[in-house]
Amino acid sequence: MALDLLQLLSHAVGFVILLWLLRRFAWGPLLGVLDQRRQRIAAGLEDVERAKAEMARLKTQYEAQLARIEESARKKLLEAVNEGRRVAAEVEEEARGAAQASLAKAQETLALEVAKAKVELRDQVVAMTMQATEKLLRTRLDTGQDRALVEAFIAELDVATAPPAPAARGRA
Repeated sequence: MALDLLQLLSHAVGFVILLWLLRRFAWGPLLGVLDQRRQRIAAGLEDVERAKAEMARLKTQYEAQLARIEESARKKLLEAVNEGRRVAAEVEEEARGAAQASLAKAQETLALEVAKAKVELRDQVVAMTMQATEKLLRTRLDTGQDRALVEAFIAELDVATAPPAPAARGRA
């Protein structure tokens, strides 16, 4: 095997030309495509990092806003409870006042009824006394004078047997 120098030289020149052609037309564009792809991947990773940072910021903002909303809801609930208590106290106070007014009215009505009953009883006692006196005497006396005498007697009895007034009892 003898080496042919011319053939070896032509192969070497062909190889160098092939390297130059590959470098000029194949590797340059191929390396350019690879560089562009590397840049797109790097830009995509940067976008992902920015998106992560934005999401973290939004999450923090959301949590803070949620905490404010919960605090506001808690305050409104507390205000509503306090308002309910205040209204309940007002209603209770109004009911208490209405009950006292009703009691006072009932006491006044009772006092009036007692006074009416006393007047009716007095009139009945006068009438019965007159009838009894008439039967005893079996004669009819002067009704006007007799009635005045009996009423005066009953008034004296009322004053003598009347219980002390409520204001006087409270001081004694």
